[in-house]
Amino acid sequence: MDLHQQIDIIWVLLCSIFVLFMQAGFCCLESGLSRSKNSIHVAIKNIVDVSLVGVLYWIFGFGLMFGTTTGGLIGTSHFPFINPGTNIFLSAFFLFQLMLCATAATIASGASAERMRFTAYLILAVVLGGVIYPVFGHWAWTSHFAGKAPGWLESLGFRDFSGSTVVHSIGAWAALASIMIIGPRTGRFDQDQEKTTRKFKGHNLTLATTGVFILWIGWFGFNGGSEFGFTAHVPQILINTFLASACGAITLLVWQFYQRKQIEIENILNGLLAALVASSASCDVVSPIAAAIIGIVAAIVMEAGSWFLEWRRLDDTIGVIPVHGFAGVWGTLAVALFIPAELLSRSRLELFCVQLLGCTICFIWCFSFCWVTLRVVSKFMRLRVTAEEEEIGLNMAEHGATTEMYDLLNSMEQHIQGDLAPIEDLDEHSDVGLIARQYNRVTQVRDQALKELEVRTDKLEQTRSELEVQAASLRQASLDAEAASRAKSEFLANMSHEIRTPMTAVLGYTDVLMEESWGRPGSIKLIEVIKRNGNYLLDLINDILDLSKIESGNLNIEKIPFSLIEKLQEVESLMQVRAELQEISFKLTFAGKIPKQIQSDPTRLKQILINLIGNAIKFTPDGGQVSVETSCLNPDSPEPLLQFKIIDTGIGMNAEQVAGLYQPFVQADSSTTRKFGGTGLGLAISKRLAKMLGGDLTCQSTPDVGTTFTLQIQIGESESLEFYNEPQDALAAAAHKPTPVMPKPVQAAARTCSVLLAEDGEDNQRLISMLLRKEGAEVKLAENGEIAVRYAMHALEQGQPFDVILMDMSMPVLDGYGATQKLREQGYKLPIIALTAHAMNGDREKCIAAGCTDYATKPVNREKLREIIETYQSLTDFSEPIELPC
Repeated sequence: MDLHQQIDIIWVLLCSIFVLFMQAGFCCLESGLSRSKNSIHVAIKNIVDVSLVGVLYWIFGFGLMFGTTTGGLIGTSHFPFINPGTNIFLSAFFLFQLMLCATAATIASGASAERMRFTAYLILAVVLGGVIYPVFGHWAWTSHFAGKAPGWLESLGFRDFSGSTVVHSIGAWAALASIMIIGPRTGRFDQDQEKTTRKFKGHNLTLATTGVFILWIGWFGFNGGSEFGFTAHVPQILINTFLASACGAITLLVWQFYQRKQIEIENILNGLLAALVASSASCDVVSPIAAAIIGIVAAIVMEAGSWFLEWRRLDDTIGVIPVHGFAGVWGTLAVALFIPAELLSRSRLELFCVQLLGCTICFIWCFSFCWVTLRVVSKFMRLRVTAEEEEIGLNMAEHGATTEMYDLLNSMEQHIQGDLAPIEDLDEHSDVGLIARQYNRVTQVRDQALKELEVRTDKLEQTRSELEVQAASLRQASLDAEAASRAKSEFLANMSHEIRTPMTAVLGYTDVLMEESWGRPGSIKLIEVIKRNGNYLLDLINDILDLSKIESGNLNIEKIPFSLIEKLQEVESLMQVRAELQEISFKLTFAGKIPKQIQSDPTRLKQILINLIGNAIKFTPDGGQVSVETSCLNPDSPEPLLQFKIIDTGIGMNAEQVAGLYQPFVQADSSTTRKFGGTGLGLAISKRLAKMLGGDLTCQSTPDVGTTFTLQIQIGESESLEFYNEPQDALAAAAHKPTPVMPKPVQAAARTCSVLLAEDGEDNQRLISMLLRKEGAEVKLAENGEIAVRYAMHALEQGQPFDVILMDMSMPVLDGYGATQKLREQGYKLPIIALTAHAMNGDREKCIAAGCTDYATKPVNREKLREIIETYQSLTDFSEPIELPC
């Protein structure tokens, strides 16, 4: 054996010890983040699962994982593992793999801590370490054992260097199955109010932090040992491991400071661990920059995953699932994104699909196996401790373990129950004994004070105190509710602005590219994809804003008279095109007589109908039918209703799906493999708008037969209604009615429109100025409001004022509101158009109040700019705002 082989063996053995040392880190972390009454239980679990899983892995786990393969599915040799010769490296390899198996089993315990019985956890550890982990490891890692043929998943090209999926996600998905079955800790989620959650604090965050430091150190052995030798790659592996983890911790630090203005150590610890998990899949091949990016994204994924679990009311005690599951999936997928091109044996897309397949198979295999196993076991034994055992803690309930501190607390609890005997039988020279002695003195003083207080206090005083407390609570609740409402409105306003601003450039330049593609079908197709997705994002933010306005009571519903037939014809012309693309028969029908004019909100009615008809078309297979039947209910009653039935022959829904149909962000098919896209906001908004219009929206559906949505709205008093006896003929006549041509303003014959564009975004400057120049305008740019004021007044003084000023309302130095007010104060009377990404309720009024002539929102398109130029090119003074499309 040469020196290089000896060094490789020593390195693998040393890394095995580092991985075993990680168990101490897991113990400290889980114990520190648990409540003190469960800390001993956590420690016992950790030491037993390492011992038990280690023996099982020696007997048959290693053979299942690295034995002679049968079709790449399972190993069939090495039961138990015994090194038959003098191959020392083989023994070192076995020891390292055993430590990885123990790590996967330990990961699963953290999520279900504080309420899962010890015996139930042992069964989970046996199943995980004895079957689930070795079998999946055989699929993904068989070739790590020198001379062995790869498992079926590895043969497809699946890469997972040191186990983002094979080790960490395995443990996380087992944990997910366990917490879904045993449920959350008592008091974690309020039973009456679904949105109310309670966060339990760990009893020793310093101990948890120490555990993370131990894990951090051990991870260098975890990732470095997976090279199975002290090669030239090891230093870079360790560098990548550190950079990813450090960036993950910093990301959560910055995020918390930005979001809460205070730092919680638990999130930083989990951000660091999530980055370590994600880096494990690719630390052997990626660059340091890529490792840092992987760590940053892993921290973000972990934070989003934690929010998702809380939203789904899943109680993960220490964050196992977002840290090891979600971050593990990201790390595995990141291999396809960041692996150097020279190491690719196929396209990145193909590798990404293989990595995604591996993550999916891992989830299905582990989650389903654990779910079924625990369900079967639950038929014969309790998986969860009783409520009383959970309350006193698993230290005492499961192991009879007590401490002086526990005895002291128990005695204090007896005092609360009425036993006033002094605390005895504690070592008076210990810290707890000293506390008990002082506590006895305090109780004596307390008892004396209580007696005096009972004499001096009467019932009236008690009542007054209670009323004061209640009044203070009500005041605080009111303040909290107002603060929450303001925070929500500010968040939505900022979100709208931050999305609409870049979307101006995205959609604008997309239109320019389409014009300049010179008929190249391939380029046009790709650009159309960008534009379609950009419009989807814009529709999404508009839907979110609509929902927010409705829920906060800030959405204004107008009731004006308008032609029902003309509005239906508009809807038909819009939706007929979409139906024809899917080869779906679409028609409007009527039942009985229909009013000529109704009193309602035409914009919101059109929005509801387009939502419902669009859904019907989307969920109806090619060749199907969609129809809209309109009728007037109780036309002779004082308050008649107009009814629309949207009927399709689509895929239909079951009763459970229909029941959750109007919840925001919920779709009938919520699985990750659903065929149809969407945000789940359309029906939620339509339901609420229908109620605001004085009616309702209901649904009847049968799977594989079709769905009928019934919309009813109020239409005004029956005395003012006139009816069509043949509404179908009136609809046909409206379809052939020529569209009126609006006369354009008279423009100066030999004069070019001059525009001052006040915009601080460089991309939007280039886009809007380019579009304006294409319409024949002369454009002057101003980077902020102060420069815009200076340019406008200078041009006015020179006798060559700008025809119109396009004013961005959010700019540095001086914003658009200040600039507009300043110009008006100096006597500037020419048009100023607010061009802003703010689209919340009241933003238009705010701009007009500042002195703007009109208001338009971003993203701005070429047609809108053309209309602005044509409207204001020949006009010099405005006393009333001119309506522009928003």
